[in-house]
Amino acid sequence: MYKALAAGGVAAATFISYCIYFDYQRRSAPDYKQKLREKRRAKRLASQNEDLDIPTPAGLDQMSVQKFFFEQIQTGEEKLGLGDYKGSVKHFIAAVLHSGQGYQLLQVLQSTMPPEAYKLLMEQLPKAQAKITKARLAKMGGSMGPAPTKTTTPSQATDRVIAEEAID
Repeated sequence: MYKALAAGGVAAATFISYCIYFDYQRRSAPDYKQKLREKRRAKRLASQNEDLDIPTPAGLDQMSVQKFFFEQIQTGEEKLGLGDYKGSVKHFIAAVLHSGQGYQLLQVLQSTMPPEAYKLLMEQLPKAQAKITKARLAKMGGSMGPAPTKTTTPSQATDRVIAEEAID
């Protein structure tokens, strides 16, 4: 009995010693920090690209766009009810971008959504709008060169939507 207990203790001590040695060797490698930074950067970029996966309507006729709009609103409300803010924001953004009355929809969403979710919506809206615009230009074949890159604040996105509504 004591021999088995002693053998188990020696095995556990050996395993822990090996783990400590292996961790020391890994951290003392000359390119450890560089690889760690690259891995984190790649993970961050992948999550940003995943966040901007905005659904688009199947057809361009009014009925399919209207059906798509209602589906996105319904899915967004369901996900919001479950507490999935990121998922709901993705669907609400799709609805805002494909509706004819984006500003009014934003006002309704602001009054009905939790503040954290609305803030996330306003942060993601300019990125999604740029992505949709870029995809539409690519689809039409009208590539006018690289788009200028500039950061947009949520208030600028709202102002842009308001300006678009004023033109219509």
